Amino acid sequence: MLNSTFVEVIKLISENIPSNIKWAVDGSTSLALQGINVTPHDIDILTDREGVIRIQESLKNYNVVPISHSSNEKYDSYFGTFKVKGIKVEVMGDLRVFRSGKWSTIQNPSTVDIVNTNLEGASIPVVSVKSQNESGYLIERLKKRD
Repeated sequence: MLNSTFVEVIKLISENIPSNIKWAVDGSTSLALQGINVTPHDIDILTDREGVIRIQESLKNYNVVPISHSSNEKYDSYFGTFKVKGIKVEVMGDLRVFRSGKWSTIQNPSTVDIVNTNLEGASIPVVSVKSQNESGYLIERLKKRD
């Protein structure tokens, strides 16, 4: 589950991203925030193309790898890396994932199911377990846990 530093960093991110930016915690941290028994090693933030640029401005003091278009055999997105209190934070805009021999449709807060979860009084947007199951990520992540 989430240790106290993860909780601190998620709250700090939430407080620093302007309220008019659509974003959500994704990946294993999202699953942990929704009660799934996984131990995250980083924090993934899903947004759109405009969001990555604005989030980079909001978190500029923590930037490690500036936002740029990034593509490899598995992922295609606007991508940047941050380090907050020792925790790696990856921000992805308009993400596409190569699974089962094909590229997914664009994933961002307008195309996936987002729910809010309460984290010590803060409302945190997360990609729903349902969306992560539909994308194939949930099964992939649970296999890694074993």
